[in-house]
Amino acid sequence: MFRFIRLLIETNLFISFAAVCFLWANMLILDIQLPRFWILTAQVFFSTWFVYQISRWIYYRKGQYSNKEEFIVSWFDTYPLLNKITIYGSGISAVVFTLCLHFKSIIVLAIIGSISVLYPIPILKPFGIETRLRDFPFVKIFLIALVWSSTAVILPYTEMLRYNVPSDIFYITAILFSAQFIYILFITLPFDINDAETDTQTNIKTIPTTLGIHSSKYLALLLGILHFILLYFFYKNAPASSSLTLSTLFLIGILLILLQVYTFTKSDKVPKWWIKIIYDGSMILYFLIVFLTNLR
Repeated sequence: MFRFIRLLIETNLFISFAAVCFLWANMLILDIQLPRFWILTAQVFFSTWFVYQISRWIYYRKGQYSNKEEFIVSWFDTYPLLNKITIYGSGISAVVFTLCLHFKSIIVLAIIGSISVLYPIPILKPFGIETRLRDFPFVKIFLIALVWSSTAVILPYTEMLRYNVPSDIFYITAILFSAQFIYILFITLPFDINDAETDTQTNIKTIPTTLGIHSSKYLALLLGILHFILLYFFYKNAPASSSLTLSTLFLIGILLILLQVYTFTKSDKVPKWWIKIIYDGSMILYFLIVFLTNLR
């Protein structure tokens, strides 16, 4: 069972499904009902899959995986053709579904897509500069939060603009965007905590390598509290049709507490794939909480 889950993680299918679930959760919270929501769902799934696949492939081709026994290395070594097919297939599918979206959604995607694709690439290499976006101190975690919160909140909003929308939708969307930006910071920080030793050795400046692991865990606690406060503020200002109910808020609060306990006790000790299961998987749980607490 764990081997199957790990296969989903290392082939980036797990994170792609998590992205879709987080999108659905926010569509429910905003009460966005798109007639062709499956198009946006497919676009988010394939674009996430492509970005993560191409990033991994670039690192693999450049020999940046120092441990040749890593699962991902053996996967690329054993199935090179399959990996190329999934990369090209997901990239082409992402483009096709993007062209079916609203023009404003395409603009948003162009911005966040550029950040995602260029993130691991030294675009100034022709000028003798090897620096990548990911090499700038502290920028990584905020770029990730921007891309994910934009995908999950802004894209449904821009897709809805082609239909008649309530006058206050921009205001509550901005609140939810802020809340989910903080949530992505909250679940991304443990990744940096887990990588702190490696990042220190390679001189990569992250929050844990600068503030220390202990302080970073308390920062995660503050982020979780801030996320809950913003969600409660959204709840007080959202229309009655929103799927964010008191019971939903309560269960999300429980989820935040459990994640924080894991952050304090395990985040700097467990293998990286466990971090992916817990924190990427939390986006799947987030959707299930919102969905199941609103079943009629």
